[in-house]
Amino acid sequence: MRGLEAALAVYGEVRDGAFASEALRKIYTNIAPGDRKLAATLLYCTLRRQSLWKTMLMKYCKRDARGLSQLTSNALMIGIAGIVELKHFALPVLINGLVQAIKNGGEQKDIGLVNAVLHTVADESRGFLEELKKSSALRDQALYRGVPGWAAAQWSKELSIPEAKRLVRASGMKTYLSLRLSRGVDRAAYIAEYNASGRLGWASPFLEYSVRTAANPYPLELPGFGEGKIMPQSESSMLAAEMLARRWRGGLILDMCCGRGVKTGQLADILPDAEIEAWDLSEGKIRSARFEMMRLRAEKRVKFKTGDALELSAGEAPAAILLDAPCSGSGTWGRHPESKWRCTPEQVTGNSELQKKLLERAVTLLAPGGVILYSTCSLFRDENEKVVAEVMGRHPELVELPPERTAGFMLKGKPYGTTIVPALPWVDGFYMAMLAKRR
Repeated sequence: MRGLEAALAVYGEVRDGAFASEALRKIYTNIAPGDRKLAATLLYCTLRRQSLWKTMLMKYCKRDARGLSQLTSNALMIGIAGIVELKHFALPVLINGLVQAIKNGGEQKDIGLVNAVLHTVADESRGFLEELKKSSALRDQALYRGVPGWAAAQWSKELSIPEAKRLVRASGMKTYLSLRLSRGVDRAAYIAEYNASGRLGWASPFLEYSVRTAANPYPLELPGFGEGKIMPQSESSMLAAEMLARRWRGGLILDMCCGRGVKTGQLADILPDAEIEAWDLSEGKIRSARFEMMRLRAEKRVKFKTGDALELSAGEAPAAILLDAPCSGSGTWGRHPESKWRCTPEQVTGNSELQKKLLERAVTLLAPGGVILYSTCSLFRDENEKVVAEVMGRHPELVELPPERTAGFMLKGKPYGTTIVPALPWVDGFYMAMLAKRR
């Protein structure tokens, strides 16, 4: 399968509800090795600024774009994104490839349309894009950077218009992979091994066990992945687990919403003497988390339970709880761009209600003297400070503990917790609040 064909196929699946990384992973081995980077690049650049490409499609299409077949619409979206984003990809190759794809898909009637729209975009769109880029209006900045308009408006209400513009710019930044080194792995030696494979990596100045890369390579192809030496993980996520580990003084650790076990594995790795229990509602995620513990050779020290965290009970009162709560994922929209086009203000409100219940449950479960790390990968106050403030208001036994690391991209929450702004390609937007329960 060629790269353009693969990007078109996966983009169609994503628009039907699939997750980009999973859909791409399923066909990865079927893509010609030399075209894998092209397929992923085209897919993600189309998803990152999908609202902009849709606006341009409506602007430059002579027909009602809403009446186009899904295949033709998808081909035009990928074509517009490719014309704007791929500076070193020959225009005739791009257009001819997409024309052939819709022809093979039985949409011969749209060949002329696709040709015309893509050539018009190539000839006329530069001025339109420059106007958007230079505009001082928040809605134009959001459109240009690929941020849903409602989200930019919400940030302007919660913060200020200048701060909302900074978040919009940061959220539109291209992301790259960072790698968490397992305990005992020498960073300099691993970087040498990684660079010898033809890639480029270097030491993070923020976390001593993180390696930053200049790309988004396929995890299974990374040196040391199969041996458990490394794990792809954003530095914000690494910091959350580290903060809880620094406060651990013995006793059971509970990961209340463990997902696929990334932070669970980090805790198991850096705290080899800790007993850990991990919960999740999804059986599929629990299976993935079990595999992650086997990859890290920590399966004997982690007990998993599948079920609702509002109803499950731990073997004993946990001394430390990681509550990485389900959220909008707005801080990771640069890394998972399909998520932002599926999120709504109503979902943020619904998340907030669930998050309050989960944090209340964590307080009830926690042993006196224990700590809770409440975290989300969200940049909305409704999912962050407001959740913590409401629960703390009902529990005078809780006290907030300060973060043990600081950086320029870490901001004090209003009033509780710490917000991490996605200011670097390796740092996702994140929120965390460390709470201690008085004895």
